[in-house]
Amino acid sequence: MRWGNLFFILGLLTACKSDYHISDLVVDAPDAPPVVETTIPDRDPPLIVNTETDPEPPELTAEIEVTPVFHEFGDTLLECPMELMIEIKSVGGLDLIVDKLHYSGPDDLAMNVDYLAYGGLPWILVPGASAFISVEYMPNEEDYHLGYVTVDSNDLTDPSVIIGQDGEGIRGGDVTDEFIQEEQVMLDILFVIDNSCSMSDEQTELASNADLFINPLSISGADFHIGVITTDSTMLRGNVMTPTSPSLLLDFQNAIVAGTSGNATEKGLQMARDALLPGGTAGLGSVFFREAANLAVIIVSDEDDFSLDPVTNYVSDMMATKSSGTLFSLHSVAGLYPSSSCADPAERYDEAVFLSSGQFFDICTSDWGYQVEQLAEDSLVPILQYLLSDDPIVDSIEVYIDGLLMTEGWYYDPSTNSINFDVDYAPPADSLIEVDYGIYGECP
Repeated sequence: MRWGNLFFILGLLTACKSDYHISDLVVDAPDAPPVVETTIPDRDPPLIVNTETDPEPPELTAEIEVTPVFHEFGDTLLECPMELMIEIKSVGGLDLIVDKLHYSGPDDLAMNVDYLAYGGLPWILVPGASAFISVEYMPNEEDYHLGYVTVDSNDLTDPSVIIGQDGEGIRGGDVTDEFIQEEQVMLDILFVIDNSCSMSDEQTELASNADLFINPLSISGADFHIGVITTDSTMLRGNVMTPTSPSLLLDFQNAIVAGTSGNATEKGLQMARDALLPGGTAGLGSVFFREAANLAVIIVSDEDDFSLDPVTNYVSDMMATKSSGTLFSLHSVAGLYPSSSCADPAERYDEAVFLSSGQFFDICTSDWGYQVEQLAEDSLVPILQYLLSDDPIVDSIEVYIDGLLMTEGWYYDPSTNSINFDVDYAPPADSLIEVDYGIYGECP
């Protein structure tokens, strides 16, 4: 059975071999087409594909911008204020936080911050917002001045911005005032004598030593006027006494022995003030009073003053009769305050003496000669005050006497706008006094 199948298969194979031949599959090829030369066009460049990722957007930050960073005020007149406005602006993408403002420099420059408008620090400025501060420059001296404002913020690249300002203080001009020291001191002396019932001994003592007062005045060559009133009247006793009075000493003795029938309520300050007021018996317009003269009031009393007004009122009124308060002084011969050995303590007279830079003498002393002589010397003060023609720059003042620079012995008094010499440095007679100083200009 198996062998039969095998022969069957072989038979099939043999039959297929006899029916098909390779030669039967070959056929003649057709004529080949003509060869045509062609040009291959250039290809487009290759497409380049960017495989990198797109960059990330920039990170938002807080940024500060200040304007101006530096400012020159330039030449600026002394005492004239100039102002600069400084803008602080947020120019970044995040809020600008200003957490500190600091100024450093001289007092002539100053930072001003309107905390009322912006509130207290820190300031939060949204992008595009601004805040303003100011710097004022007012030079007080002739010098160069430089200052800085420092602004601290959350700007990471510039956390502390420094803003500078400078300027130069200059004077408005220069002045020279000239004076000639007079040979003769002009002096008006008004005595106010207590004429109450307890003053007999004191009047007599004063009269017996009158020569110790008159002689130094006469010898000095001073141009003086002497007048005498009492503690209850402004009427002058006798004539005004001068260096040319024929019986000067006798006239003075007679005037100061005023008697003891006067009012027991002594008003020495009031009588002196009323007499010296314009139109008074010893005031402007009278024979006694001279505007250019030094004025000395000498009150002699064994009791205190009973005038009604405060002491300051009387002293200021008497000072006001002169162009300068330094031309006036009040002296007293009375009971020492707060304790006296023979008289009532004169508290009000003591105050008046203090307010006018005068001298207080003890009426209880046994050495009347010394006291009267001292009164004369204190009255013989040469001209020590010179009024300036303009308001000076104090630090610029220079004083010369006959061309010699005075580095001591004088001072400037702003209340009277005057140069004042100490007694020991009084300019000699006929000397030339020059005062050089700078002045302030008119502010724009």
